[in-house]
Amino acid sequence: MRISLVITHDELIFCVRQKYPNLVHGVDFWVGQNMCRDTGKQLEAARLHVLGQRAREERDRRLMAADAMFYKAMDSGDASKAQQVGQYRQALREVPGQPGFPANFTGPDTPDALLD
Repeated sequence: MRISLVITHDELIFCVRQKYPNLVHGVDFWVGQNMCRDTGKQLEAARLHVLGQRAREERDRRLMAADAMFYKAMDSGDASKAQQVGQYRQALREVPGQPGFPANFTGPDTPDALLD
């Protein structure tokens, strides 16, 4: 009889849920991630999750500023500025879909219309 010290992905989720029934896999914890042997903490995936959250927060902050500038340009009848800001807004919405997001990506440049 062979005894395995390795448990499956689903078995590990089950064990964690038995100990912490209020946690949700994929939201509160992940299994099968690289762990630091010394600290027991998740390595790359947890870091990418935090980077993604921070990048989305910054993107959302920029979208709010761009939204205000877009409506201001529309109210003043400046179609050129509204178009420029509209393109910037679309580029911001596409940021999470860029290759390398969230660890290595390039966000759109702030248009001159927002720098005035």
